[in-house]
Amino acid sequence: MIIIIIALGIGIFISKTDFSPSDPLIEEAEKHIGIAHREGGAFPEQGFDSSGFVQYVFNEVLGFMLPRTLDQQMEQGKEVNREDIEEGDVLFFSKDGGSVSHSAIYMGDDRLIHPTVSKGVEVTHFNDNSYWSGNFIEARRISEPPDIAEDNDIVAVAQQYLDVPYEFGGETPNGFDCSGFVQYVFDEVSDIYLPRTTDQQWQAGEEVNIEDIQPGDVLFYSDTYREGISHNGIYIGGGQFIHASRTQEVTTSYVSEEYWQEKFTGVKRFNQLKVSSDDPVVSEAARYIGEVPYQSGGTTRAGFDTAGFIQYVFREAEGIQLPRTADEQWEKGAHIDKEDLQPGDLVFLEATHLNPAIYVGNHQVVHVTPDDGVTVTNIEASNYWGPKFFGAKRVEK
Repeated sequence: MIIIIIALGIGIFISKTDFSPSDPLIEEAEKHIGIAHREGGAFPEQGFDSSGFVQYVFNEVLGFMLPRTLDQQMEQGKEVNREDIEEGDVLFFSKDGGSVSHSAIYMGDDRLIHPTVSKGVEVTHFNDNSYWSGNFIEARRISEPPDIAEDNDIVAVAQQYLDVPYEFGGETPNGFDCSGFVQYVFDEVSDIYLPRTTDQQWQAGEEVNIEDIQPGDVLFYSDTYREGISHNGIYIGGGQFIHASRTQEVTTSYVSEEYWQEKFTGVKRFNQLKVSSDDPVVSEAARYIGEVPYQSGGTTRAGFDTAGFIQYVFREAEGIQLPRTADEQWEKGAHIDKEDLQPGDLVFLEATHLNPAIYVGNHQVVHVTPDDGVTVTNIEASNYWGPKFFGAKRVEK
């Protein structure tokens, strides 16, 4: 074995050798010796920074993606004592005692392989190099992908649709766009009925600080293919989210990727939007969401018109016989201010005609529309129905 040692700057650098590495991570890493350093680079054709290099090598060999940032990579796997470091372990370094600023893959025999600013991907000494030895923070042994919260119902169901093709306007497993995917998963798993578009979904949820994010929360992004809130995805743990990507399909990405960092808007949690079953009127109305179509003159489960649905639900749930038309229903009960609404109250929305609806909590109503049949609308988030609030009534039960 021939080793050429060159004294250069802060330490000793080793050229590419003719050894045969026993670890496939090392074998893959060696293929890229000489590729230039590039801040933000994560592929051979663009160059590498240190975390991009580690991410690329692990994905090529082990078939899973590590997070993109050094901080998150340093949370993966298990910590290894310095004296127990082995081939394929990832070593992390600081600069002058600060936060983590660099990573490298250990090759054995006191060698590191990593991209440096001056030389690109190269091999250097570790313990025999005062700079790398002195700035070492810790080592991690990473053999498994980042933990995904597969025990979370939202996450588990969302993952079933990986690789479903992207379709603008799509909201079924035949094809999804981003908000259609989020809406479909929450409806299927939790009976949480979200608005249809990203900006409306953003209006509906409870805002959560990024440091408090939990699996099942939804991340929102702005100014992607259009101005304003234009993309979202479901956080699945391990620093990743699942989303319907316009350039791919339903896929996973790291929150830490530079593109998503630049477009990040915020996180919303939708747990509180689940339709309660405590009120019998609400519980009865919720049975028909997405199940019964609009039918002109309809008053049965074969199909409802707007007022026919209200009449049917109150009769089935409480034995209350309301009038047949929306105008007549408006004359019943006591007036309620919008801020005093309770589940089971009647809400009237005025479009071409009065559209009666049943309030189910959290700014949501169940009602019938010609396009969607029995559906849920968030009247705070809906650009169409929100401004059409006419009034509310409480019918004694």
